[in-house]
Amino acid sequence: MALIGEDFRRARHGWLYDAHNPQPLWFAILGFAMLLVLNMFLQGLTAFAIAPFMEGGMSDPRAIVKGTILGMMPVAIICALACYGLASLRGGDAWSATALRWPRLGIGGWLALVVGFLAMMYAVIIVIVVVLQIDMTQYTPGANGESPESGSAGLVKEAMYDLANEPLLYWIAIASVALAAPLVEEFLFRGPLFASLAQTRLGRWGTVILTSVGWSLMHMTEPYFSIALIFMMGLVLGALLLRFGSLWVTMVCHGAWNFIFSLITLGVAGQS
Repeated sequence: MALIGEDFRRARHGWLYDAHNPQPLWFAILGFAMLLVLNMFLQGLTAFAIAPFMEGGMSDPRAIVKGTILGMMPVAIICALACYGLASLRGGDAWSATALRWPRLGIGGWLALVVGFLAMMYAVIIVIVVVLQIDMTQYTPGANGESPESGSAGLVKEAMYDLANEPLLYWIAIASVALAAPLVEEFLFRGPLFASLAQTRLGRWGTVILTSVGWSLMHMTEPYFSIALIFMMGLVLGALLLRFGSLWVTMVCHGAWNFIFSLITLGVAGQS
């Protein structure tokens, strides 16, 4: 593999996104709604199957969230395959609509892309925290996932801190967060629906904004600070999709972010 691939050089001079979804817009929206319901339903099944074996059982919301996280991988695969299948119906071209073309970035291109994405997002966090004088302890759970005194730090974050005390389960959780979550969320919000909306008067940038709003609202169990950060990340991921023309780019960057978050959580929880 070349150090710097052809697509990385091409993306410096133009936008490579050329995904097209010939399906009717109403069908793409209906498919998205069906997939969202399917994802929630399957996550509910796995959560209620695993939660009884967690400390606190079905009476503890954090145990239910832990069950959701641990069972995320099969759910994500099923939903991604369903999304691809729906994009093939009514004259659709799933490969094009989902922008699954593998980008020729090269080892150096991938490294620059992922490191640049992570650096940008952490720079945004630092600026927001400094300018708004945000106390991050308000968003940091206790060693066993307890909510901070200011209120909930977010159900997912608290569940991850709790899981960090069980190494085997935590590495399963890392696989779920770093692989499964990016897979299903990128297919849903920056896959066929994105291609359909981008063909309307909304345009590409309007679609980036709208899908980022939808993606952030999907995380309503998190604090406002986290929801705002997810929205901004959605804007960056949308821009990367347009620039490099491949859903693999957003899945890899999304997964890298979640992986680093998981490792930091493991380290902080261990110190606590």
